[in-house]
Amino acid sequence: MRKKQGNKLIIACGSLKADLQGFGNQDPSVHLHFMPQNLHRYPDKMREELQQAIDYYDREEPDKIIVLGYGLCSNGVAGLLAGRNGLYIPRVHDCISLYLGGVERYHAHFSSRPGTYYLTRSWIENAKDPLGLMENEYKERVGAELAKETIEWELKNYEYICYIDPGTENSVFYRDRAKENAKVLGKKYLEIKGSDDFFRKIVYGPYNSKDFVFVEPNQTSNYKNFFKQEK
Repeated sequence: MRKKQGNKLIIACGSLKADLQGFGNQDPSVHLHFMPQNLHRYPDKMREELQQAIDYYDREEPDKIIVLGYGLCSNGVAGLLAGRNGLYIPRVHDCISLYLGGVERYHAHFSSRPGTYYLTRSWIENAKDPLGLMENEYKERVGAELAKETIEWELKNYEYICYIDPGTENSVFYRDRAKENAKVLGKKYLEIKGSDDFFRKIVYGPYNSKDFVFVEPNQTSNYKNFFKQEK
């Protein structure tokens, strides 16, 4: 049973902080809780920490409905146990669909440009772009030469690097960094305009739509729900 949409808690990936705060900070009925950005690299750890957060808020703030600011994320949200008010999860596979405004636009772009590695403002800002990882993580562990070889191997199946432009005033820095990634790693550069439509939906709803998976109270989320549309 779905609770009437009122006070809500958004538990979201830290990479979406700037995108969600612009909406959430304007509404006193919305509470935002951000998780560490690196969790997407460890789906089992993501599931464990998300469950801890869900259980805590379900116990301490039982009046709130809980909405996740995550997609399926390599099955990281599959197997989550919903609390007393159920759980709403965007019906997307990863955050790229969120940045583009929905799965339809993502599928359209993917179909026309398969083999695309997407970069967002947040990934660049937090040094999680390929060059950022190479310079700040891999180089320290294995040295400069092997760090570059490792990144090149990880991106070997990608032909394009695409920057999703949010249309903000400081886009030039992020665009230049995305272009640098493409140049250094020998990829073709693309750019596509982003959308904040899905971020608005995460904060304001409506959640009883095809854009969200609803996990019934005290039931477990299933990856299969992300591959079908509710009637």
